[in-house]
Amino acid sequence: MTDVSWSIQQVARLSGVTSRTLRYYDEIGLLPPDRIGANGYRYYEQEQLLRLQRILLLRELGLDLAAIAAVLDGTRDPLEALRTHYQQLVAERDRLDTLAQTVAATIAHLERGDVMPAEEMFEGFRFTRERIDELEALAVERSGESQRHYFDEMRRRTADWSDEQFRQVEQESAEIERRLLALLRQGAAPDDPAVFAVLDDDVAGQRRLLPLSGEEYAGLGQAFVAAPELRAHLDAQDPRLAEFMRDAMVAYAAARMQ
Repeated sequence: MTDVSWSIQQVARLSGVTSRTLRYYDEIGLLPPDRIGANGYRYYEQEQLLRLQRILLLRELGLDLAAIAAVLDGTRDPLEALRTHYQQLVAERDRLDTLAQTVAATIAHLERGDVMPAEEMFEGFRFTRERIDELEALAVERSGESQRHYFDEMRRRTADWSDEQFRQVEQESAEIERRLLALLRQGAAPDDPAVFAVLDDDVAGQRRLLPLSGEEYAGLGQAFVAAPELRAHLDAQDPRLAEFMRDAMVAYAAARMQ
């Protein structure tokens, strides 16, 4: 029987995985093609399609690509990998439960018209070494492996931080939100100089963690609207705050970070 080969475009159509993702899987050694033709095209055979099927199954179960590679190559027990992932899911569930309680408490304080104690406002948003790992998992799940280098850099910069330094980041983030919320309620426009003055402080703080470009800062602003957990936190303070922060950060990036 003659062997059948599939081009990368055909595999993409069959599997629903983009050609770009298949090329990335090849680059990291997760799914090399059977051969590369004289035209430079990648070609896959039955063996590679079966491996791709297992990759997609394990990815559906929530394993990251490094864990998938270890399972497929026989260097990691599949059951142990799933147990580790289960523990991560339980930890994330507990964090989301805490976050939901924080949002509910914020709503209750706002309905009563009193001020929520600052130390209670960021339960579920604690910035810790463990939280960096959780944020990385979320970012990779939503945007792909290209996000990992940001978190590697963040871990490098915070490697010798004390607990107090982590707490300081939390407090500064809370203060940025409070200042922006006050300006929003005063009727300030997103590109108002007073708003930009607050974002000057925000960018300075962010750059302790990452070498932030204008494009990246604008993308961070977009996340305040797109990420459900961030949006819920901001909506509980004012339903307009997420869009206001996004518009302000995008405007700031265009005006001061080019």
